[in-house]
Amino acid sequence: MARAGGLELHLGVEEEFAAARKAHPGILVSDLDDMVRRPAAAAQYVTWDVDFPGYRRVYAADPFGNRLEFLQPA
Repeated sequence: MARAGGLELHLGVEEEFAAARKAHPGILVSDLDDMVRRPAAAAQYVTWDVDFPGYRRVYAADPFGNRLEFLQPA
């Protein structure tokens, strides 16, 4: 479970779990550079995507291999 700004996010894993390769949440953040430091410190990959007009965008992976997208308005 994660909490921030009055919101809670609950995630669960089914017994025969397989990480999604394409489907992923896109999370709008106010400080993308701070978000990038977090997965990098956890030794997860971080890939910048510069082809999204109006936003700075990066993809990362959680420890289970799920793709996560973080965006910040440019």
